[in-house]
Amino acid sequence: MPSFFFETFGCQMNVADSDALAAALLARGYAKTDRAASADLIVINTCSVRERAEQRALAHIAQHAAHKKQQRKSQQIWIMGCMAQRLGDKLRHDFPGVDRVIGARGFEKFVAEIDSVLRASCQAGQLEAAPGAVSVFVPVMRGCNNHCAYCVVPSVRGPEVSLPAAFIEDTVRSLVDKGAKEVTLLGQNVNSYCDGNTDFPALLRRIHALDGLHRIRFTTSHPKDCSEELIRAMATLPKMCKHLHLPVQSGSTRVLGLMNRKYTREQYLRLIDLIRKHIPDADITTDVMVGFPTETDDDFRETISLFTSVRFTTAFMFGYSRRDNTPAAQMGDDVPPKMKQERLRELIDLQTKITKEHYAAMEGKTVSVLFTARQEAGDRLWMGQDFGCKRVLAACNDSLAGMILPLRVLRSTGMTLLSERV
Repeated sequence: MPSFFFETFGCQMNVADSDALAAALLARGYAKTDRAASADLIVINTCSVRERAEQRALAHIAQHAAHKKQQRKSQQIWIMGCMAQRLGDKLRHDFPGVDRVIGARGFEKFVAEIDSVLRASCQAGQLEAAPGAVSVFVPVMRGCNNHCAYCVVPSVRGPEVSLPAAFIEDTVRSLVDKGAKEVTLLGQNVNSYCDGNTDFPALLRRIHALDGLHRIRFTTSHPKDCSEELIRAMATLPKMCKHLHLPVQSGSTRVLGLMNRKYTREQYLRLIDLIRKHIPDADITTDVMVGFPTETDDDFRETISLFTSVRFTTAFMFGYSRRDNTPAAQMGDDVPPKMKQERLRELIDLQTKITKEHYAAMEGKTVSVLFTARQEAGDRLWMGQDFGCKRVLAACNDSLAGMILPLRVLRSTGMTLLSERV
């Protein structure tokens, strides 16, 4: 039985693409392995959003290609995703061991033709998550029309294309029939989804009506498209998790303008107030970067004050990374690396303190937890997530995967809730 090994970098969309290709391979007689050295096929799903992600992927490709040359010449290496789209056949030139480069824009076509690629005799089947998955990602749209000044996504993934609502509904129904309890709807700008008369709130209501589905999440939202109707849908539909990931990127209106984010600091804060009004207990998370071209200390102080005011549950925080073929690349990278690091450290320290306070406030409370898996090492605790975005661990010998149970929070480790069954 041939085997495959996956390495996935980047966003949840990449995770969903990896899951889809893995499901196609499993359906065709391949077996999944955790050992790259012994795999017949290695697939590396890449990201181009930040330079560091690309460098990590390139380092792994180099390692696998070297091992193939020295010990396993028959091994196949496939590179897919955004970096594959951006660099194309240059990857095969730089790493002769690479057999296929699958760009993000050509992914669906590649998977549809995988039988001819694998020279398999069986018929192509519907792409689904592996049987038994409790929580699954479901892409509802691909591409992006926003053209933020720092971002390569529009150039590597193309313009926005929304999948048909009926197809999404059928996909979710099929996943639920196979045991899924929770779905996360994905898009680079998921709340701009539109299929005819079905906008994103309407899609949520349609998915919500499916029997057997217990929880619905979505990511990533753009503040300019986060409507009051969407917020009301989250507040009133019982299956909607109370978590909204809303990237702010900067607390300075001046920098937001340079980024082409299409909202101001004040508009973002009013949106936060609207969310708190309708969903007081919502977990709000965000993305932010420091050191964008021309960012001054005053600009950075506005980011600090916004974080202090909003009190995000968690945040993904990064220093600006210049990406070729973006408008920001023409602005110069004039914030010194040391200053970027100092600003990033200050912001991380602030957000870490806020996150710990959010988690500590949960001690003694009862939370509803969907269990997804068990730790592979250490204490072998069961892992799950509450109805927001908080990670929860519990000690139990039972098979809990897929179960939703009330747990009492005993204590917080800072970014994890240790709990016991009620």
